[in-house]
Amino acid sequence: MARLVFAPVAAVALVGAAVACSSADDSAAGDTVAVGSCVEVTDNAVEAMTATLGDCSSATADYRIVRTGAAPLTCAADNATFDGTVGTTETGLCLAPNFAQGSCYADAGTRPATAIDCTAPEATFKVVKRIDGETDELLCDMDATQFRTVPDPKTTFCLAKP
Repeated sequence: MARLVFAPVAAVALVGAAVACSSADDSAAGDTVAVGSCVEVTDNAVEAMTATLGDCSSATADYRIVRTGAAPLTCAADNATFDGTVGTTETGLCLAPNFAQGSCYADAGTRPATAIDCTAPEATFKVVKRIDGETDELLCDMDATQFRTVPDPKTTFCLAKP
């Protein structure tokens, strides 16, 4: 009888240990700079770029990481190039927009655009509509003067002057 009691107890202990290890690894993964994670760019100065990791559903997480590597990176033309610090990690990143509908940004060429008040003179565009799950500029309304599409995850940004 003793063998039958110990075998199920040992099996439960092993499953519990595996779940605990898996949970610890999952929570740590949320704090790493990785493709698919989102960042809020807090400073896009050429020599002093900084960002913090953020929740991709947050209006402040304005970019999604599409590539990581040692700085400086050469990114695709439709991605912003980030060479700086995320938290305490020095890194190079290629970033795809994760702009929030209704928010305004100051374009910075190949560097990440920064979120800015729509009344600021530096504001160069406003996201008048964000369409998740689609990459089709024809879905933009007449008030949009430009558009930007992202292939993964599929997103269309309809843009206008602030």
